[in-house]
Amino acid sequence: MTYPPGRFLRSKLLKPIFLAGCIFSAGLLPAQNLIVIGGTAAERQLARCIEQIAVEDLNRLPGPDHSMTIVILEREKFLQVRNSFGAYRTKLAFSNLAAWRMYLSSDVFRDMDEALRCIPHELGHFETRSKWENHAEIAAGIIRKRALELCAMPEVAAPPQSMSAQAKSLRTPAGTE
Repeated sequence: MTYPPGRFLRSKLLKPIFLAGCIFSAGLLPAQNLIVIGGTAAERQLARCIEQIAVEDLNRLPGPDHSMTIVILEREKFLQVRNSFGAYRTKLAFSNLAAWRMYLSSDVFRDMDEALRCIPHELGHFETRSKWENHAEIAAGIIRKRALELCAMPEVAAPPQSMSAQAKSLRTPAGTE
């Protein structure tokens, strides 16, 4: 049976199939989801920004699910978790490739240089699916360059001062009266 081009698309049977194909098409749905646990809002924002640069490459990897979790931990807690994984050589970050999980010490966010060194490097391990540092660094170089252009270390607002602190700052220093 042949249909004229317009009639086939208007058929009642084809519309649901066409819509389902659009909805469930791998190219239309993001295969890579990100969860960031811990850290400050500024740290989470920077981690998300850098990770989003690698999304296209991560989505090209084999397998249906590329959901990643980034865990940001205070220094002491990070050291405990690091030791439990036996990752004794690392000081600031490590990844579990099988679980699609990256662990970052909050020290990674001391400055932008440190963040741009560690986060892209760990993402490089996922992109290359390799535990080897030199492989991760090759992929990290590309991520780092883009992150430098697109991501900024968010400014953290200073906590509000109490009324007594504001009053003290308005006084003239002793000896200058």
